[in-house]
Amino acid sequence: MAEPKRYVTSEELKTHNKPGNMWFYIQGKVYDVSRWMKTHPGGDLPLLNLAGQDVTDAYIALHPSSAWKYLDKFFNGYYLKDYAVSNVSKDYRKLYSDFSKIGLFEKKGQGFLIFCD
Repeated sequence: MAEPKRYVTSEELKTHNKPGNMWFYIQGKVYDVSRWMKTHPGGDLPLLNLAGQDVTDAYIALHPSSAWKYLDKFFNGYYLKDYAVSNVSKDYRKLYSDFSKIGLFEKKGQGFLIFCD
């Protein structure tokens, strides 16, 4: 029989927002990056600024799709009990998905090609 899911509330998660005790969640799954923050390729500042919060949209915006496979090693076994997606985030994720499907974020040379009129 599978282990029952363990949950933490948003209020509990907010208390994990300091070096040495740094959690955040992505799509309702909670990750502990306390030991890894000093080696984060983007530096520790983004993690410090977002600790204890939902980082789903920031993760989507700032990481290539290949980065998703590394998340599981930071999963601490908790899920957010009161997880909900705001309408703004729903719209952003849909827009990002639609743009990705039609190739607007394809890497071209050193940068990303984004079309805007």
